[in-house]
Amino acid sequence: MNKELTCNQVAALINFYIDGRLNPRLKQDFDNHLAKCPTCRKKIEELQKIMSKFKHSEPEQTKDELQMDFINNLSAYVDNELNSNENIKIKKMTISNPNARKELESMYKYKKLLHSAYEKTKNDSKFDYSKTIVSKLQDSQDYTTNYFIKLSLGFVAIMMAIIGGFIYLYL
Repeated sequence: MNKELTCNQVAALINFYIDGRLNPRLKQDFDNHLAKCPTCRKKIEELQKIMSKFKHSEPEQTKDELQMDFINNLSAYVDNELNSNENIKIKKMTISNPNARKELESMYKYKKLLHSAYEKTKNDSKFDYSKTIVSKLQDSQDYTTNYFIKLSLGFVAIMMAIIGGFIYLYL
């Protein structure tokens, strides 16, 4: 009995399909899906074109050079900043090398840790700013009220002086 694969499952298996590393039964299910789905078929064709250009245009690299490229591009890969050729290199290295997989997992953990630290700092600073603003608003209300009272008393004193001056002059 053949199982119908979904587009998401096909996307997850593309690298294995291109490298010819699917078992015969799964390859048959994969081929059946490609026969029915033009979107997935187009993805496969584009990836195969890219891979053929990649294999013919670049000289073979040693394992050490590949690992150095992997390490140098890992952060950019995690942040989705690489082109498709570099992404494929990283994916192949991650699939085929357990140490590379561990390195990638630790990079994701590091990114998650940085993100949570950033969110905590952002939340702490929001709290501090709001507390400072509220205290300034409370202080400014007292200041405005006191200032108004002093100004009113000053105005009353000046008016009394003027009225007193008129009374003195005319009496």
